[in-house]
Amino acid sequence: MIRLFIIINLLLSTALAESDLYSHNDELSEVLAQNLYEPNYFSLLIGLFIVICLIYITGFVYQKLIKVKVNNSDSANKISIISTTALGQGKNLHVIKLNGKYSLIGATVHNITHIKDFDESEIENFLKEEDDKDC
Repeated sequence: MIRLFIIINLLLSTALAESDLYSHNDELSEVLAQNLYEPNYFSLLIGLFIVICLIYITGFVYQKLIKVKVNNSDSANKISIISTTALGQGKNLHVIKLNGKYSLIGATVHNITHIKDFDESEIENFLKEEDDKDC
């Protein structure tokens, strides 16, 4: 960035030196004679702050758009993973909700097995028992 600024200054000063404006305008010659190669740290910090703010704003907007896409999906079969427990490397138990029904499935690298279906009342009782254990 500073190198680009130096190159532009050199080109501008040589162009102005050849023109009549540079030789006749004392204020312009004084400005060009000053040290223009010092960076303005305040403007650099403000620019950095603006870029960081734009990154956070973009992430916030992206996060909101993703939530809107997920919540507006009107598919007939809504599947959601309620809970996952790892049994070993590549072996998991999942409790899933499919069209309002809860199921326990086992998943490995090569196979998915349906283990048991649950009623909503069984899930509520299980969650109550877990809450009682935590207290």
